[in-house]
Amino acid sequence: MKRFSILTSVALTSLLLIVAGCGKDSVPTDTYQEPTPEQQEIQAFLETSEYALPEEFHSDNIYEGQGVLGEEDGSAVSQDPGDDVDVLPWVRFVRIARMRPRVEYVIQIPGAEGEGTADVRVIHHIVGTFIVDNTRDQIVNPFFKHFTSIATRNLMLRKTQDCWTVEKISPVDILSTNDGGTTIRIAGVGTRGSSGTYPEVRLMSPDTLLTRDELPRYAPGDTILVAARALSRAEDGCWLFLHVHSASYGPRAHVLHWRIPFVRDVSDPTLFLARLALPNTAGTPRIIHVAVDGIGRNTLFGDETAVYNSRMWVIPCVISSPELVMQ
Repeated sequence: MKRFSILTSVALTSLLLIVAGCGKDSVPTDTYQEPTPEQQEIQAFLETSEYALPEEFHSDNIYEGQGVLGEEDGSAVSQDPGDDVDVLPWVRFVRIARMRPRVEYVIQIPGAEGEGTADVRVIHHIVGTFIVDNTRDQIVNPFFKHFTSIATRNLMLRKTQDCWTVEKISPVDILSTNDGGTTIRIAGVGTRGSSGTYPEVRLMSPDTLLTRDELPRYAPGDTILVAARALSRAEDGCWLFLHVHSASYGPRAHVLHWRIPFVRDVSDPTLFLARLALPNTAGTPRIIHVAVDGIGRNTLFGDETAVYNSRMWVIPCVISSPELVMQ
């Protein structure tokens, strides 16, 4: 019997509502304010930051490799579940954004911590199509479900030497808004690396602001271990998937995005476990994005009438050798 060895578990000076990716005419005139130069500076900084939400989390283009554990069908699963967990039945799916998300930046200067700080909320409005094939009849005949989602992240920035830096950051909380919203609640996430180089980090709310030193950390070559608890008001429940997104920058820039299903604890159907091996890359500390993606079982296994039902936390994490200090 095998188990994963992981513990479960504003003084308002100015307020800005910027809508990126669409014309000014699409913003209600009673809420839009022309951004100040400092607010424009913050928005430009966040748009290019390594903390920005990768588009793969709302348009992931991963369709193949989503099946029962251990099948010889190109499955992307890298787990040996053991006898004490349930596995996901065969299903393949992909999310495709129909347009670039509309992005709002709500920026408060100064922030709650006083002069030289800014509190920021970034909101993505996502419209797309969820394509799912659950028939396993050797015919590609997926169902198409249109979806709308809202993704929210909070940050605290500090200005030092005329430059803004991220001092605190929350996970991104992505929830579906189809037909009244999602029935799924992620009740907690715990993660650590297999080497034990860094301590486990537990998150109980997507509103939690973490300093950069408090972000989950993994050593190069670690296996990411994740335990998550998910609840659903729907009778059929939900299933969780683990995403890991890693991007490199420079002349050889490339993006890697993995997605595998969690396994579910037999004795506790709200507890899910997953692990995924990182490539053994060294170098300076860098940010990766680890996501816990909850999808309603009826969304995965129902017919074309099933409503899209999803909830996702996207957590910024750090890959760092023990001797390196995050700059």
